[in-house]
Amino acid sequence: MLLGITLNSNLQANDTLRNKFLPDHIKVQFAGGIGFASVAGGYETKNEKFEADIFYGYVPKKIGGVTIHSLSGKLTAYPLPNLKIKNWNVKPLSVGVLLNYSFGKQYFLFDPEPYPFNYYRFPTALHSGFFVGGAIGNNGRKISNLKKLSLYYELVTYDVLLSSYFTNTKSLSLSDVFSLGLGIKTKF
Repeated sequence: MLLGITLNSNLQANDTLRNKFLPDHIKVQFAGGIGFASVAGGYETKNEKFEADIFYGYVPKKIGGVTIHSLSGKLTAYPLPNLKIKNWNVKPLSVGVLLNYSFGKQYFLFDPEPYPFNYYRFPTALHSGFFVGGAIGNNGRKISNLKKLSLYYELVTYDVLLSSYFTNTKSLSLSDVFSLGLGIKTKF
């Protein structure tokens, strides 16, 4: 976030350069299936109805058993009108899709050598998912070089989790399939 503020300050005089290369916003997220902690840069449409983000996620060994690094691409839509409540802007519903890739020798895209084709139903390195959530932020009042600051939440699930749930409904609950992500977004 500090890097984004610094870059934004240095490029403020040259809006064209800034608009071409720097993201519109930066997000920091806790949990939500893309890492214990993750950071993203992204862009949004002028009407603020759609966002696209690239996240770098990290899970430390103490939490995940192994250290995990991942990249996730997320597309978010806000289908409902925003609610204006005093100095707050509430986005009551967000929906989106994501694609997550985990790095490491323990993950694979295709079945490893000793196993026959389609031995594993899903690759362990790449997963698609979807999420629903919402957000609340200030009503566009400028805070330092930031235009907006908002908090958001997402309930996330992945292809492999849904498949496991539907084939094991007696063993798995919805809390096993969905994870909660909490984040903060700063818009420049």
